[in-house]
Amino acid sequence: MLDPKEEQLLEETYKIEKENNEMLHTLYSNMWWGRAFRIFYWTLIILLMIGSYYYAQPYIESLLKTYRTISDMIPSLKP
Repeated sequence: MLDPKEEQLLEETYKIEKENNEMLHTLYSNMWWGRAFRIFYWTLIILLMIGSYYYAQPYIESLLKTYRTISDMIPSLKP
């Protein structure tokens, strides 16, 4: 048998443990959602970069072709 003081201490410990468990579950849930959001965020950034390159590729190739043409003409302009 527990005396009243020990029983009160045991009940307080139980309440504290229950609060601690709830906080840990909240932290775990927040960690999980944060990780999922980060994965989604970086996946979106990478996909947007790939899509932008795919969209801009014809323009980039045209600019590079023009640059090569001009750089090939420069030596012929020197006396």
